[in-house]
Amino acid sequence: MEELKLSQALRAIEAAFADARARSLAPLAVVVLDAGGHVRAAAREDGSGHSGVDIAAAKGRGALSFGISSRAVGEFMSGNTLLGATLAATLQGQVLPIPGAVLIRDPGGRLLGAIAAAGDAPDNDEAAALAGLATFAG
Repeated sequence: MEELKLSQALRAIEAAFADARARSLAPLAVVVLDAGGHVRAAAREDGSGHSGVDIAAAKGRGALSFGISSRAVGEFMSGNTLLGATLAATLQGQVLPIPGAVLIRDPGGRLLGAIAAAGDAPDNDEAAALAGLATFAG
């Protein structure tokens, strides 16, 4: 896989939405970012909050900044408030260290981007993002 394709990003978003509907989650926003943190595709389900795309993107950018899931970013930052404040200032608030974003890697382990969801409880957002991530396997 050379780069994150739009068709892949859209398929991942649809899979995340399908997972959310199957589990009766609140309406979600899902964002796929490339490795540079740029939005490749984003969508909000009907009824989702107006800032869901921004929230999901901030989760994804935090994950990309550290090279780990947004859950792991939160765990890493939980004992270091100075790091959290510094990172938030450096990234102009574009980092949200709570579950909901996971990294996308090619079969060789090269970072391609991140998929992130927002709109339900963070653990549920993360599960939906993982459902989207599964479309990149194989």
